[in-house]
Amino acid sequence: MNRTKGFSILICLFVLPLFLSAQKKYEFSHQQMGTQIGLIFYAPEDIDAEGVAKSVFQRIDGLNASLSNYIEDSELNNLGKWAPLEVGVSPELFQILKLSTAYAEKTDGAFDITLGPLIKLWKAALKRGELPKKREITSVMERVGYWNLEFPTDTTVKLRKAGMQLDLGGIGKGFAADEAIKVLQKNRIHAALVDMGGDITVSGSPPNKEYWVLGFSYFDEKGEAVLKKIQLRNQAIATSGDLYQYTLIDGKRYSHIIDPKTGRALSNHIQVTTMAPNGAMADAYASALSVLGIRSGKKIVEETAGLEVFMVEDLPDQYALWGTPGFYGHILKD
Repeated sequence: MNRTKGFSILICLFVLPLFLSAQKKYEFSHQQMGTQIGLIFYAPEDIDAEGVAKSVFQRIDGLNASLSNYIEDSELNNLGKWAPLEVGVSPELFQILKLSTAYAEKTDGAFDITLGPLIKLWKAALKRGELPKKREITSVMERVGYWNLEFPTDTTVKLRKAGMQLDLGGIGKGFAADEAIKVLQKNRIHAALVDMGGDITVSGSPPNKEYWVLGFSYFDEKGEAVLKKIQLRNQAIATSGDLYQYTLIDGKRYSHIIDPKTGRALSNHIQVTTMAPNGAMADAYASALSVLGIRSGKKIVEETAGLEVFMVEDLPDQYALWGTPGFYGHILKD
């Protein structure tokens, strides 16, 4: 399920000022994966900070070249061109595809990276200011379904149907952030923050601090912003939803998020924030819960270890807000 992420639209998350200690604070930025990536870490002054940052961004660039569905000859797109043949893939692509399939199974198909043909259909239709025809959706749905993604060996992947198109928009940035943290740890940097355009992954806390302290906000039933501070350590936080990003056609709102079971764009007016042990997990469940909503999503959340969630639904006849105790436990009291 493709989604445009960024807390500037859905839930704002920004790094608050922190006191410096013996270690120096380094900040860098980089444009990739369709967003401005922010990198903050703490390290001794004699470290080659620019060299470390370069290594982090090179890793992200390499992942983008492999996993992007916008680059015509990316490894991901080339995989689709060979369907339905078995294809050898890189360890990174194999890992993220295997992980995505696991999340699809755990969310009863609400998270599904095979939605490429549907996303393309809806994008084109909404751009024209109209809805796809039912027969078009039915036809495209024949090439969709995570069960059509197979792993014959530990190094090969097979798409069962010709014309399949994978889209990693719902997990790619979180996965890249996790890999960035690994690069930093290899360079003995254990207090870091990677901001993938609003979705944030952190490792250990800054010097002399127990947590990274971030700004968190959401909109209440009156449409007014509620501002809170939230603390994280060795965790990731991500957001998704259609509450403030949609297309209006014939007086009805249609989201950029697609429901894998119906093949239709959502109109459930929801925003979801997830907190998880890593970026890929936070990313994937934010996508899935945007599809499921509060009522259907609760059971999956309660059965998933390490997952904390905050959800807001703004429907025509009601406003609903729900969060897990663990999520509220990370919010600092005023």
